[in-house]
Amino acid sequence: MTAVAVKIALAGVGNCAAVFVQGLAFYTENPPKGLWHPTVAGLKPEDMKVVAAFDIDRRKVGLTLSKAVFAPPNVARRYHAPPRSSVSVAPGVSRGDLPPHLRGLPVDKAGSEDVRRTLEDSGADLLVNLISSGSDASAEEYADASLRAGCAFVNCSPSKVARNGRLSASFAKRRLPLIGDDLMSQFGGTAFHRGLLSLMVKRGVRVSRSYQLDVGGGSETLNTIDESIKTAKREMKTASVAGEVPYQFETVAGTTDFVDYMGNDRTSYFWFEGTNFMGSGLSVDVYLRSSDGANAGNVLFDVVRATYRVAKSGKLGTVNEICAYGFKAPPKPIPFDDANAKFSALYV
Repeated sequence: MTAVAVKIALAGVGNCAAVFVQGLAFYTENPPKGLWHPTVAGLKPEDMKVVAAFDIDRRKVGLTLSKAVFAPPNVARRYHAPPRSSVSVAPGVSRGDLPPHLRGLPVDKAGSEDVRRTLEDSGADLLVNLISSGSDASAEEYADASLRAGCAFVNCSPSKVARNGRLSASFAKRRLPLIGDDLMSQFGGTAFHRGLLSLMVKRGVRVSRSYQLDVGGGSETLNTIDESIKTAKREMKTASVAGEVPYQFETVAGTTDFVDYMGNDRTSYFWFEGTNFMGSGLSVDVYLRSSDGANAGNVLFDVVRATYRVAKSGKLGTVNEICAYGFKAPPKPIPFDDANAKFSALYV
């Protein structure tokens, strides 16, 4: 086993973090079955380690990370037992923007200076933001704390962080990568929607309309159906998929409902309509069933390793080939295939 190179801090110990932590342990001990890219930027999974974690949920704060990832309200599957961790979950940042699933429950909060000190004491190279959708002020506060601690910042939430001009300029000045926004899963609804639209365009089909309706369980879906969050998330997903078609067409993409017994799973329903030879019509009606945490794992592994590499090379600010590859709302969107090709050429 090689010496740990990438020291990671996690903001938000939810379902995605739970699967990520399990994945680190699994791929350190097992062959890379199911791993999209065994090596990225010269780094393997065993070169990564979580050295700090933050959350505001009192049911997780103070627990070791290996216990916190399975604490309520997390419903991620138990794929692999992580080793006993010496990392305890520290109180996180909350700027009065509690996610719906925590409203009315006791929380433990810290100031951004506490987060900065913890990052510095742990020696973290980068902070991965996995807090809930809608916590925009808290996401920005985490980014500021990361900046002051000299850490790269990866924003997996939909909050406008990498697209924030002030933060982008500040990270560039410190020669730190700022990556985001809104992690796009390996084969989730947005990736599937964009991929099929791209295929239709390449095959000469004139796309007229499409939609994507997501139903899932877990706290992230519960938060997303909050009306204000639902609207913002829908706009972001819709803009992401629309970018695959080089002309105006009608499309809608977003979460429609929460079903508690689905756990961390999600079902996405898609419908596509287009025309081809002599105006003949075609339509596609399909659904996709996936697990949110696992679907994010491969992309998060790739993004973390690539971000570490550019951090060590001193590349400035937002690094768009990483942002466009791994996120729904990068600062400069580019087509799906182009983003994958550029990322692979540089890091894989």
